[in-house]
Amino acid sequence: MSTQPLVNDRAEDSLQRPIMVVSNREPYLHSYADDGAISWAPTTGGVAVALDALMRERGGVWIAHGNGSADRAVVDAGNRVMVPPDNPTYPLRRVWLSAEEEAHYYTGFANEGLWPLCHEAHVRPMFRAVDWASYQSVNSRFADVINEELPNDSAPVFIQDYHLALVGTGLRERRPGVKSALFWHIPWPHPDRLRMCPWRCEIMAGLLANDLIAFQLERDRRNFMAAARDELGATKLSRSAIRYQDRTIDVLSVPIGVDYDRIQDITTRPVIDHEIARLRRELHIDTPLVGIGVDRLDYTKGIPERLEALSLLLTRRPDLREKLTFVQIGVPSRSKLKSYAEVEAEIDRKVIEINARFPRGGLGPVRYRKSALKIQRLVALYRMATFCIVSSLHDGMNLVAKEFVAAREDLDGVLILSELAGASQELTDAVIINPYDADGFASALDWALEMPQHERHRRMRALRRVVAGRNVFGWASDILEGLEGLPADVSRTPSRKIGPHTKSRGNVRVMHPSSALKR
Repeated sequence: MSTQPLVNDRAEDSLQRPIMVVSNREPYLHSYADDGAISWAPTTGGVAVALDALMRERGGVWIAHGNGSADRAVVDAGNRVMVPPDNPTYPLRRVWLSAEEEAHYYTGFANEGLWPLCHEAHVRPMFRAVDWASYQSVNSRFADVINEELPNDSAPVFIQDYHLALVGTGLRERRPGVKSALFWHIPWPHPDRLRMCPWRCEIMAGLLANDLIAFQLERDRRNFMAAARDELGATKLSRSAIRYQDRTIDVLSVPIGVDYDRIQDITTRPVIDHEIARLRRELHIDTPLVGIGVDRLDYTKGIPERLEALSLLLTRRPDLREKLTFVQIGVPSRSKLKSYAEVEAEIDRKVIEINARFPRGGLGPVRYRKSALKIQRLVALYRMATFCIVSSLHDGMNLVAKEFVAAREDLDGVLILSELAGASQELTDAVIINPYDADGFASALDWALEMPQHERHRRMRALRRVVAGRNVFGWASDILEGLEGLPADVSRTPSRKIGPHTKSRGNVRVMHPSSALKR
């Protein structure tokens, strides 16, 4: 499906030029069915959806790890496949990793090391030399593939997230004239916490090898600037520019958005009412009140905490036991890791306990589905909800909150949002909760159910203005226009802050970085 044209005329020309997106996670997976047939599915997660929307609009090449069981069967001789599979728009170049590399680069360093380091969710980071070696090797391979795929030095490279922190260094060694940006989707830790990582200087130097680094929140940008100064001796030139190894790098906070127009289009389709009715039948929902949660099964999402609050609400309000159904969509994630397996088991246990404690027709009040929903069904779920809970214990942004708001063109529904999610910095008209405060959380659920219609509409109208004004294309425009506005010459002055739909100006100095780290 093609997206609607951009409404921002100034951004339109820039967003028509092709780019290269680089990420660990691919936007589409191909898998073998039991009968040997090949099927495909979009990757779950708001980031993948947002970047796919950008690529469908702008074009270029997406480079990512090929992880589907049938991924190799559908690529051409250059390891490329056109996607989306049902309406091909751009090529996906797949990078192959061995089982050992996946274990050490992805599971080990990225997800047992960096992920808990950056999320303050009480899971100890694990740093092992063998994982670090694999992480370096895989990042170097991604840089090799970017070098192969780049037609020339004019195409901007947009690198995603904590899996690929060292790609900028490898790319600058191979293509010193190419402009690259890295968006760090998760929180950046406070400098004191960052010191837990033995290779923090190498990680930061990798980020600083790019021309532009962007974070979700001002908090994260400030933490990075402080750490780069303390650990690498980098010099802060302005609020949004830093000097390191004779180069000036923009360091910005640019919160990501969703594909607002696409979600709006789905909400107006006649089939949406059919999808809502179908979901009600499948999930056995026969109550007037419906709460929802949509998450990866991750210890940062606060799912046990929300189930505890729900249980407390039903204890306090016996009248709700026959009126309220809560639907939890939980997408399995990194289940081989002990910390993830433990939280998944805890969620399973709490769902069983609540349904046993509050029996209703043999089912209880909670419906728990461990699989992702495609976008049309997801929008239908958002539309049927009386309230949506986003109860993150720590999150860079959490796009579920913004997707829910985008789907509510009826101006109804209540967003209950953790103050520890990045989205709470923008979506201030949500009902803000602390997920660690069970009593306060339960009271917020009660208030959401009792909220007068005029108040629900007032809040949702305000939330929708924010989400519509900061969609995925505005996010991309801020980052990519800032990057492309940096001329590749031998001098550069610090750029001013890039705000919504404003360009960065100045001169860039691109130099081959020294391999020695300045401590």
